[in-house]
Amino acid sequence: MDGLFGLFLITITASALLFEYYRPESRTRRALRRAEVVSIAAARDGAVVKIIGTVRYGERTVKSSLTGRTCAYYTVIVDKISPQSTELIREADGADFFVADDSGVALIRFGAIRPAAALVNDRRRSTSTFFGDVILERFMKARGQSAEGILGFKDLRAYEGVVEAGERVAVVGLARWIADPDAAGGGYRETPKRLVLEATEAAPLLLSDDPSVVR
Repeated sequence: MDGLFGLFLITITASALLFEYYRPESRTRRALRRAEVVSIAAARDGAVVKIIGTVRYGERTVKSSLTGRTCAYYTVIVDKISPQSTELIREADGADFFVADDSGVALIRFGAIRPAAALVNDRRRSTSTFFGDVILERFMKARGQSAEGILGFKDLRAYEGVVEAGERVAVVGLARWIADPDAAGGGYRETPKRLVLEATEAAPLLLSDDPSVVR
């Protein structure tokens, strides 16, 4: 019996580790760590580059769907914890924003292709067999799902991460230098330019505020 129980624990642990390793967030962090950082001013037009800098809001912001925080981008993931981790809901939304470093400012443009984000899960809500969470219950119900199981509340965990003004982020995307509509004007032969990072079908936009990536 002890041997079977030990095998069960090993199987559950291995499943959890594999689940975490292959999550989109984990793959995004690994890709961001492999990329070499360049300054905004040194980004080459048409190249896929990684920049690190401080977030500034653009013309529009969004409200995170779980906690209602103002932000440039957010992700919410709801997992069913037992008997093993299973992802039930994944959603994200955002608006174009700016990233500034010592050399300049870049516009992070989403377009039709959403970024692959690996955000720090700084807010968490949960349910259990005996205790529920009103906000998480409401969140699930609005998406056509229930937080309640046969004997009570399901064992759920909801994680939310946001990108807010003033925090540091790492972004990988296709670099484009375009005419800067906000610039006062350059010299006779020089048109002020702005760096834009965006996604293509071949090169997705990668985004993270994880300290292990932003360094």
